[in-house]
Amino acid sequence: MMPSRAAASLRRSSIVAAAAFAIVLPGALSASAESCRAAVGARQAERLVERCISVSPATHPPCNADNACALIESEIARGCRMIDDGTAPSFCQND
Repeated sequence: MMPSRAAASLRRSSIVAAAAFAIVLPGALSASAESCRAAVGARQAERLVERCISVSPATHPPCNADNACALIESEIARGCRMIDDGTAPSFCQND
């Protein structure tokens, strides 16, 4: 049984809409949050990234100066909460 022209047209327009969404959405998300580097400067952003990498248990952590500082800081706080107080880095005590 052949699909109707309306069904074929709907399928094509759904594919086009999905493709457009996949192309536009990542750009929209990255534009909505200022990079940490732009927000606080390269030196402070790199300090946050180093701390993030040192405590994050994630296999692909958001420890990148191109991400928003709030995202990096939340990963640091999450990582610090997961470390035993006796072995946590000193910056974890300040959170």
